[in-house]
Amino acid sequence: MYSTKCLIQFVTHAAHIQVRPNGTITVFKHNDCSCDFQVFASEDNLAASDYIMYALPTTYYRVTVNGDDEESV
Repeated sequence: MYSTKCLIQFVTHAAHIQVRPNGTITVFKHNDCSCDFQVFASEDNLAASDYIMYALPTTYYRVTVNGDDEESV
């Protein structure tokens, strides 16, 4: 079971931080255009804190394959 530790609201994005009983740290970041999710081992708390601080990218790429239905993507 996850234990929600906090929600951090930045000007550019928000980050939801949760910690599992085994120490695994999960971070879900989002803004108005995108989101990202990362899992860190308990000993990687410095990497997790760096990840939380950085804003999500402002440039996005998309690949469309001929024949794919746009709605099913």
